[in-house]
Amino acid sequence: MVELKNIQKYFSANNVTALSGADFNLREGEIHALLGENGAGKSTLMHIMAGFIKPGVEGFNRKAGSILINGKEQYFASPLHALAAGIGMVRQHPRQIPGFLVWENCIVGYTKHSSLWLNRRSCRKKVSALNDSLGFELPLDIPAERLSVSQGQKAAILGLLLRNTKYLIFDEPAAVLSPDETEKLFTIFSALRREGKGIVLISHKLEEAKKIADRITILREGKTKISGASTIISDEKLSSLIFGEPVNSDRPKAVLVTEFPPSSAPVLSMVNFSVNVPGCPLIRGINLHMERGIIMGIAGMRDSGLETMELALTGFLPFSGTVQLNGVSLNGKEQNTAKRVKEFRVAGGAYLGTKNEGLMLSIEDLLLIHAHRRFNKRGILDKKQIKHWVLSIMDAAKIPHRVNVNGSTFSGGQLQRLLLTREMGEHGSLLVLSEPGHGLDRLYRKRLAALLSEKAKQQTAILIFSADMEELLELCDCITVLRDGVISGMMGQK
Repeated sequence: MVELKNIQKYFSANNVTALSGADFNLREGEIHALLGENGAGKSTLMHIMAGFIKPGVEGFNRKAGSILINGKEQYFASPLHALAAGIGMVRQHPRQIPGFLVWENCIVGYTKHSSLWLNRRSCRKKVSALNDSLGFELPLDIPAERLSVSQGQKAAILGLLLRNTKYLIFDEPAAVLSPDETEKLFTIFSALRREGKGIVLISHKLEEAKKIADRITILREGKTKISGASTIISDEKLSSLIFGEPVNSDRPKAVLVTEFPPSSAPVLSMVNFSVNVPGCPLIRGINLHMERGIIMGIAGMRDSGLETMELALTGFLPFSGTVQLNGVSLNGKEQNTAKRVKEFRVAGGAYLGTKNEGLMLSIEDLLLIHAHRRFNKRGILDKKQIKHWVLSIMDAAKIPHRVNVNGSTFSGGQLQRLLLTREMGEHGSLLVLSEPGHGLDRLYRKRLAALLSEKAKQQTAILIFSADMEELLELCDCITVLRDGVISGMMGQK
């Protein structure tokens, strides 16, 4: 059993107390869900358990808490030390090594001997066998940087399971998976539990945790509020402990309609939109029109066309056919990706995807990426205006002011709130979002629905790509279904 006792963590660079006496334990042969709102300290606590960071102010000290395995106190100087003790973690944003093939990423650090020779055939065979047994269907022989977000997460899980890991931590593993993929993943978790593995599931979804977990622990403001069997804690009690108030959604649900007529002057017009890029699912002859003030959802599987359509529309992949944004034709055949992305933005588009690149940038630089032109006066950036603008975004996202630290110091939910606020602050006419609820707790997802409704009232068209139908039902006025690269149906509000 792994025990974390009275864990404290203070980030002196940010003047933030992330944990103030948190307790947690994980037994062999169980699934233990760790719940809490954004910023509650869940990821920080598990990063300590997995050796990524140390408790205390500067390094590890006994006053900051203790980590015990089967009653013996441990010290983890790095994730390698934690792995040696049988603890591994799949983080919320797994990173792949560019230039390495997928199967090569999976075996990094896998071999235990120091020989200069690596039996590549044997290693690939082991990765392939595990890939097949889990039903992940990962393309093992492509560069890892070409993986989609959900594929990258599967690759990280594969790499962890290749090791002799007894305790496994998963940070929001189902956030970007479809319902079918989530079911398959939870089936794998159940099998691992039967093998005697201890599994931590960090999640914001109460229903998800209640369904799969044996025990539930709730963190709030860096402290453990309750820990117990999932069957004896009511949903109302869980919600109250996490958020301090009941969370309900009063947005009308979508129903099936036969048609959704386009506006005579659409903000977005896609005619015979097709994408044929090696390594990406095909998109074939899509016709789609959006008018101002509409929130439209695109539902589908991320690995079977959803991500392809999203990336091509926003300039990250070339396309054929006609796309007009505010009457401006976008050049899908332009080979320079930066030019395509700039053209989309200049025409009035804003976009937030699921790949949060640039996490090592300072928050100021991360927020400024697509907005620097507005503060450019004759080639000189107005630092005073930039600081005021960045602080206004942090206030709107309800995030403590931490401007000069990098993005990786924020929790996944806090970072998602910042980036959503950044894109919603753009003065464009089309806002494209991919899995916008990724990493958000229930309270902020409810707030997001209100924010998007207000944005739509300002005559912005909002297009949401998601594999989570419940998310789309909560956020959208109408939903278009993408299947096998074509539009196969539409739903709309009563």
